[in-house]
Amino acid sequence: IQQMIRLFRDYFYAADPKPLDPAGRIRLDDWEMRDDVQAEVAELWQQIHDDPSRKLNEIDEFRNEFLRHHGFEMPGVDYDQDVEVF
Repeated sequence: IQQMIRLFRDYFYAADPKPLDPAGRIRLDDWEMRDDVQAEVAELWQQIHDDPSRKLNEIDEFRNEFLRHHGFEMPGVDYDQDVEVF
């Protein structure tokens, strides 16, 4: 929702819209892609992989919830089964 708000506020209806990227696209990941944010993410990500107990982040639970939320790793679905393409 926050990115949708930024899209309309900072690009569509802004008196002085933010510049597009070199390919002419609107980039709503500019906050996440800042160097300071990426450095902190890299540091935290390393801690996740260095912690054998995985208590620091519960990354497996997060991953499973994220995938289920987007329609993947659903119980009872055979993902190896062929599907008919229309």
